[in-house]
Amino acid sequence: MADDTVIDIDGHVLMEAADGWLDFFEPAEAREMERLLLQNRKHWYSREGLSHEALYASIRERVKGAGGWDPKARIDVMDAEGIDRVVLFPTELGLALDAYPPGVCRGYNEWLAEYCRTDRNRLLGVALLPVDDIEAATAELERVVEQHGFVGFFMKDSVGSHMTDDARYDPLYSAASDLGVPLLLHIPSKLKNLVEDHFGYDFLRSHVLHPVSEMVAVMDVLYGGVLDRHPLLRVGFMEGQVGWLPWFLSRLDDQLEEYGDRPGLDPGIEKTPSEYLDLGRLFFSCDSDEPYLGFAAAAQLTPKTRGDACIVWGSDYPHSDCIHPGSLAAFRAQPGLDAEQQRRITFDNARRLLYDDR
Repeated sequence: MADDTVIDIDGHVLMEAADGWLDFFEPAEAREMERLLLQNRKHWYSREGLSHEALYASIRERVKGAGGWDPKARIDVMDAEGIDRVVLFPTELGLALDAYPPGVCRGYNEWLAEYCRTDRNRLLGVALLPVDDIEAATAELERVVEQHGFVGFFMKDSVGSHMTDDARYDPLYSAASDLGVPLLLHIPSKLKNLVEDHFGYDFLRSHVLHPVSEMVAVMDVLYGGVLDRHPLLRVGFMEGQVGWLPWFLSRLDDQLEEYGDRPGLDPGIEKTPSEYLDLGRLFFSCDSDEPYLGFAAAAQLTPKTRGDACIVWGSDYPHSDCIHPGSLAAFRAQPGLDAEQQRRITFDNARRLLYDDR
């Protein structure tokens, strides 16, 4: 890859908007998938009284372009924006459930592989895995990496009662390490459920909590010793912004120093939390227009690591709240980022997250 390559680390597809998407699933699974899709968009239905048919059609109308389901349209958007490669996450499948059965994951991954086949050098798939069945998840990860060239897998910050550092995921993390692909944490779960338990369905509050959910995932990965148990695993924290990063890492260090020697509170990790950044295996995605990006990029997170060594950039295209057109231009217009910092964030760091340099 050339040094001026731009990698969009957080793009999305909308399989559910594509013609024939249900054909990738067994009939019973297809019916359940459609039910979950409509249930997940209930805030549209309840607010606007849409019929089943109109609600289904509105999926296409509420995003910024056809690139989510039409790969040729996606390539056109990338060319117009100046994006060379994009890492692709799901939309509805990322939201509705914490985990899906193996058949659903395989169906989605096959649809995504067909989408990416338009240009596998530029359209980079991220696997959906049946993460409540670790043996099946490991087998599916191996299959899609070897057969389709997928560049990683994603999980929510929690799956049921199991947080990111749960030892039950160790075989999956070991497989990812062996394959040289990263764990990409995306979409809040536990905190979203907490909001719904207290307030009912509340899209606004749930959306506000995206960065807080990322903080919880960072805490679990660091205090939970995930990087000690898996010394080759790379981890990306997606769509949670980065303005909080300097403060939160400092707090993790301070609280461990203050309380870690008390009985039952020592997590038993080999480094202070912030020192794990020096390993070069943790990365955090920024938004194009977030106001504290320059502050986070310039922050000296450890004596060896500055923020611009671990921040990556994602457009979030084609979601309704993304900047389009002009997401990359908005990022480049950020105050406080020089050309070298921009290059690190849009290329160097993304390359190190995605590709095994061993």
